[in-house]
Amino acid sequence: MDTDEHEKFKSKFLWIKISFRNKVEVKTMKRAKHLMSVILAIGSCLFAGCGRHHEAAQSNSSATNPSTQAPSGQDTNQSDNWHWDQAKADALLYKADHENDTAAALAYAAMIREKTLHNPPSNEVPLPNYQAGPLNPSPIHINFYGLAEHYPAYLLCAYDVDENHYDQANESRWFKAALSQIRNLGAQKFPPFRWVAIVIKNRAENKDASTFEQSFKVGAIFNASDLFDQSRDLQQLVAQAEMDRHPFKYDQQGEPQQRWVIVERHAATNHPTAGSN
Repeated sequence: MDTDEHEKFKSKFLWIKISFRNKVEVKTMKRAKHLMSVILAIGSCLFAGCGRHHEAAQSNSSATNPSTQAPSGQDTNQSDNWHWDQAKADALLYKADHENDTAAALAYAAMIREKTLHNPPSNEVPLPNYQAGPLNPSPIHINFYGLAEHYPAYLLCAYDVDENHYDQANESRWFKAALSQIRNLGAQKFPPFRWVAIVIKNRAENKDASTFEQSFKVGAIFNASDLFDQSRDLQQLVAQAEMDRHPFKYDQQGEPQQRWVIVERHAATNHPTAGSN
């Protein structure tokens, strides 16, 4: 290849390279511009939603229990019937991200705003739960924590096992392990609580909705002050605890409800004031 041909080839290669780079940059800029519009749309909706929630809270500030009242101009029944549709949100987000669909982006932003209205951010201490997911299930023998909506003095704790031949002789050891995990984490890792309700749940028996309730094998309630008292022997706390063989109720009448009846009985029968801090 002589010098002239080499220069021509070099010039043509540079032109192709520059042209390709420009196309990539234009495509990237368009995508960035669209994503920015999505972010701005979501941000504006969230800002508007938070502002409306704040106004509603101010308008109800003189009420005895403002959390049970609907914001001004909002139908209480509509508020009660609201639910988050994850499938719809995923579909809208996909269209907004992959098809540059601005209408889908705005619809997704509206869903986020509505979710914020119904689930305002909380300053409570987050529960130290294992971060499970579709391809990352919670391991067995690890506590999963929750809070009882109507019984804020209680911490809920499910300890999962996976036993094809469930043996009650192992329950004492499992309760001690669950208590030990809470003690090792420390009280500062949880919202304030006075009682902890621990249930042993056998995954091997949870085949479907009809067997969900029976998979909760046994439960017991422990005093938080005893639990965090390092001088108290955990095995002794377990030995002194009253075992409840029907700690959980899965009510499928109407809207399915998961009820920790062990907490309901404990609060109503043994400790009438235990439901409040």
